[in-house]
Amino acid sequence: MKTTTSSTNWSQIYALAALNAAVVISWIAYHNYQPKLLEKFEFTALSNFLSMTQALVLIFIPPLAGFVADAVLRKGGNQFLVFTVGIGVTAMTFMAVAFSISGTLAALKVALPFMIVVWLISMNIFHSPANSMLELFTPAHNLPIAMAVIAFTTELLYGLEPIVVYIVDFLGAVPTFVVGGVLLLVTSYWFKQSTTQITLQRSAENIAREDNFMKVILAGLAVGVVDTLVTNQMTDIWGSRFDDMISFPKEYLLSVMLIIAACCTLPLSRVLNTDNLQKALIAAVAGSLVMIGIMYVVSSPILTFILALPLAALYSVLLVVALPYSLQNLSARNVTLGTGIFFGSCKIFEGILAFI
Repeated sequence: MKTTTSSTNWSQIYALAALNAAVVISWIAYHNYQPKLLEKFEFTALSNFLSMTQALVLIFIPPLAGFVADAVLRKGGNQFLVFTVGIGVTAMTFMAVAFSISGTLAALKVALPFMIVVWLISMNIFHSPANSMLELFTPAHNLPIAMAVIAFTTELLYGLEPIVVYIVDFLGAVPTFVVGGVLLLVTSYWFKQSTTQITLQRSAENIAREDNFMKVILAGLAVGVVDTLVTNQMTDIWGSRFDDMISFPKEYLLSVMLIIAACCTLPLSRVLNTDNLQKALIAAVAGSLVMIGIMYVVSSPILTFILALPLAALYSVLLVVALPYSLQNLSARNVTLGTGIFFGSCKIFEGILAFI
């Protein structure tokens, strides 16, 4: 018997978490190998172009994919059409890159920059439509807990990035790209098949009467600013504070903080509900910026370490509440578009820095 959002459908949430995990692993592998491949095949002159292209793709493709997906749905099309196209192109591009760098299809080497751009676009075509379905799998009051499962999975992987990088370096470029393509295909198939067990119908409890895209954009911007400062600036701050105290790479300190943030997601989600998402979002953003600001001006390593603990918890709250808050402010007509706007807004601040 099919179920609806009157109960939480954990199997679908776990499948969505697995899909997001595959995306994170793919991103880590991409960022690890892109500069190496560009240098190997003498495309280093295109590094800045690809960085700027990535920034533009991350900002504009998710809303565009969401717009197309909603338009398809309004015309009675398949819920998974855009998702399937995005996954298919991404997996094929992964395989094409693997064949080209292995020498099997050497002629494809000259198309490597083009394939990178196609991969960037296709990765962002399916991500928003998939995550916009989160509120189909759970009643509104359980959205933070459902989101916590996904946030825990993705942040734990980002925290374990040094280990993931070690594994992909051990495997080598060709097996890594093959495994990446297979991971995306397997997790997407699991996600798509799991949804056959439920009725894909939005509950009135989860639907806003009107879209409030401004709130969605502000939520995305807030996440993007804090996320960029945490992931890009903390290593520099800790490096200057702990330079004489530790011998291991400073990136490991960021990994520890992200692992702490991941571990905080599930317990903190228990005290969050749809009635306090906005307050929690504002408090998390304000608190995170205050913590980061203080860490910039203090010189004490001990105080810096102490401040990193509440910052990890606040960052965790932000990860748990931002997307559910955005979904709260979207109507059924434009929920995929709105989710794309959220994810695009998350990358605006990072994109600006890429162009500076």
